[in-house]
Amino acid sequence: MSTTTFTIKGGTMFDAVAGAFRPNPGIVIDGGIIAQVGGAGERGDVIDASGKTVMPGLMNLHGHLAWDGFSDLEGQSRHDGPMGYVKVARGLISAVEAGVTTFRDLGGVHDTGLVARQAQRDGLIAGPKVITCGRAICRTGGHIWYGNREADGADDVRKATREQIRDGADWIKLMAHSYTPEELSACVEQAHDQGVPVTTDAGVWAELAVDAGVDCIEHGGDYSDELIATIVERGVWIVPTLSPIVLQAREGAAWGMKQSVIDRRRGQLADKGRHEGLGRARRAGAKLAFGTDSGSPVVPHGAILAEMQQLLAFGVFEREIDVLQAITIRGAELIRQVDRTGSLDEGKTADVVILGGDLAADLTVIERVERVWVDGRLSVVDGSARLPDPRDFRTFTNIGA
Repeated sequence: MSTTTFTIKGGTMFDAVAGAFRPNPGIVIDGGIIAQVGGAGERGDVIDASGKTVMPGLMNLHGHLAWDGFSDLEGQSRHDGPMGYVKVARGLISAVEAGVTTFRDLGGVHDTGLVARQAQRDGLIAGPKVITCGRAICRTGGHIWYGNREADGADDVRKATREQIRDGADWIKLMAHSYTPEELSACVEQAHDQGVPVTTDAGVWAELAVDAGVDCIEHGGDYSDELIATIVERGVWIVPTLSPIVLQAREGAAWGMKQSVIDRRRGQLADKGRHEGLGRARRAGAKLAFGTDSGSPVVPHGAILAEMQQLLAFGVFEREIDVLQAITIRGAELIRQVDRTGSLDEGKTADVVILGGDLAADLTVIERVERVWVDGRLSVVDGSARLPDPRDFRTFTNIGA
């Protein structure tokens, strides 16, 4: 079975907590848990990582598994039923092959995020662990309304929030656009009363959303110093998601995207000041995690490097180490699982990636994924996803025995 005891030896290890690379002291995995880091001896099978990089599993904390990454949003969001589930399967495989072991799905088509989470948990398909919002909540006719739960008025927004939590949402995703302070507060109060965090696509409504008490802002923006101070004081997270701008500007033409959209994205890409607020927020002490908005047009679920590079190009982060922490330990902090994952420490879940090269010397090595373990289960071998062993997920039940 894939969760048997084994040891990873050699190569370089990324210490996400310290924010440093160091020689791999030897990592022992036992029963899906990191049982030992360093110390004498080896246990079980030995995997030689000489010349490679061993790092914690990556976390893409803004994506849409029901979106395929190359089609128009409204058109593909109308792919209800079987087509949506095919896209989910493709998305899960693409994500884990990119080294992603935790994926926060922020809506797309009805219940597909919940289905993706269950499929991965049941071992039906290789993929990262899924955290999902169920259906995002927006006003009638609002942003991405065709895939969301539309709600108007504080009472209806509160009911929509309860519905998502009833159905199993780990987070609530609120499209803050055009909502009143009362409607925003109704969502946040209801979710927090039930112990569920709230994130939002805020745009120019960011200040109202922060005032309402959201836990996270998606996409980022040009924040005022006053808003940044409030974000820092309240511990609100930011997930920047620059990939749609970068990849649509660079590759949109090859995918058949409208020239007007490409031109708009190229203008945004050239205007570094457009995202200057993100850098100021981070330097002021705001907490940033990593997400690509994967599933959006021209943003495949396996595209990780472009986001990393643009975060550095825009000055959101100054060091590659900071980006690597954002995609590992900072992500674990955002999803409130830092005691379980996000770093290669004893006692944590074995979410581990082996990269075919020296990541410390070349950031593009992040694309050279060789092996991935999710909860200690080998999910990617030689860069390709493998079907899970069902014995790792369930015991046999004799129906009617």
